[in-house]
Amino acid sequence: MAVASPLRNLEDEVLCSICLDYLKDPVTIDCGHVFCYHCIIKVCESTRKTLSCSLCKTAFKKENIRHVWQMASLVENIWKMKVDEERQPREERPPQQSTEKLCGQHLEKLHYYCKDDRQMLCVLCRESREHRHHSAVLLEKAAQPYRGKILNHLKILKGDRDRIQNFQTTGEDEIQALLTKFQHYRQNIASVFEQGHQFLREREQYLLEWLVRLEQELTDGRHSRVTKGSEEVVRLGSLISELEKKAQQPALELLQDPSDIISRYPRKKFWIEKPISSAIKKRAEEFSDKLLSLEKGLREFHVRIILNSQTANGYLSVSPNGKSMLFTGLWMNKHQRGQRFDPEPGVLGSKGFTWGKVYWEVKVDRIWWRTEEEEETVRCRGGTRSVFASSCLGGFLGITDGYSSLRYRNENEEFEEECSQENGLWPKFCLVGVARESVVRRGFLNFTPEEGFWTLQLSSAVVYICSSSEPFQILSYCPRQIGVALDYDGGKVTFVNARTQEFIYEFSSPFTGRIFPFLWLNCMRSRLTLRP
Repeated sequence: MAVASPLRNLEDEVLCSICLDYLKDPVTIDCGHVFCYHCIIKVCESTRKTLSCSLCKTAFKKENIRHVWQMASLVENIWKMKVDEERQPREERPPQQSTEKLCGQHLEKLHYYCKDDRQMLCVLCRESREHRHHSAVLLEKAAQPYRGKILNHLKILKGDRDRIQNFQTTGEDEIQALLTKFQHYRQNIASVFEQGHQFLREREQYLLEWLVRLEQELTDGRHSRVTKGSEEVVRLGSLISELEKKAQQPALELLQDPSDIISRYPRKKFWIEKPISSAIKKRAEEFSDKLLSLEKGLREFHVRIILNSQTANGYLSVSPNGKSMLFTGLWMNKHQRGQRFDPEPGVLGSKGFTWGKVYWEVKVDRIWWRTEEEEETVRCRGGTRSVFASSCLGGFLGITDGYSSLRYRNENEEFEEECSQENGLWPKFCLVGVARESVVRRGFLNFTPEEGFWTLQLSSAVVYICSSSEPFQILSYCPRQIGVALDYDGGKVTFVNARTQEFIYEFSSPFTGRIFPFLWLNCMRSRLTLRP
């Protein structure tokens, strides 16, 4: 290593900075730097500007170029030392020299590339007779076209790699977005089924309570029957015992009273009562019908219907659980929002539908109607039997209350008479039905299918259908509970009397967009309640 270092330093001093090879016919310029004669002449011929040294940028003149013969002798001696060193055994060479690729013939560094023979040449090979007249260039210059091809192909490959990575990234984003959507679906499924479970729990409690009432009535009837039967048996036993004693009296005593003995002990119409009253049998039949209806209803999808208070008019008060609303007559919302109805006292349900079937009920309460207990008493005393026509909904119906047709207090009749005198017609006090999400919510509205409303108009004692600008009457009484069945795919909205399952009316119209439950109320003596 100590022997090779001075030679390497001397070798660096005799290299031309233009061709990077040993100096050939060395010459010097004005600044004193040395170049090959042919190299500096090419520089002079290639430019028309002021000539300058490639090392120090000092200007020089072509006529001041001078040969340096001593440098030519020095270059020759250093080259010979280089050849002698390269001829040493390979194991004796310094480590840095053993890794260099040398000419196999002259053991010189390879600096040139012969285009004619496509061979790499050392300095001696280039000057040899074989390659002297061939086109030879420096290795770096000869490698440039190949390096350019490699770089171009490398650019193409990198582009392909980037496109694949971008494709993977985009695909991963799409997959993640779909997985996120699946997570939302999972949450929606849990929410929907929780609503279904709540619906079933409410129906279960309702049926169980009804069954308890039936059992209690049947048990009370049995006790009454046993008591009355026992009393009648005791009475008849006393009469029989007395007559038996009479029959055993002597003729003298028996004939002392000449009147008809049988007439003195008349046979009364003895008590007999059926084990189960007709009222209980009727209610048991209705209960059985409701179980059948439950089986049909469970085949459909039930959801929990509640009201969206954000859409309610300012005069309406929606309960905290969203199941009922009142017309207060007091403006409670000072700042109207874009989704509220104004001035119409309407409200939409919180959930809209774009497919499937759903059924819900709306209970209509007026202060002059009989209470449910009074209605039930009238029913048990022989009211008209309900007609449970579940087939009219084709599988929509859930469990509903079974009551007879409605009866009103005299106060109702007085109110209707007052309204009739003032307005000349039966006034509407509520609307029940469905509405399209895109309906207009500002100004006075026409509640017709053309405007996106499918509703029944309820007055105090009459039901109208809103299918045109002029509603027409379809019922001469006002049901206390309306069943609404929406079949989105079938394009139908069916209304029934929920307490008798009597068919009222059916709209048939293809739906577009999301359809919501809709209620409208403008009477202070009224309340609308959603069930279930």
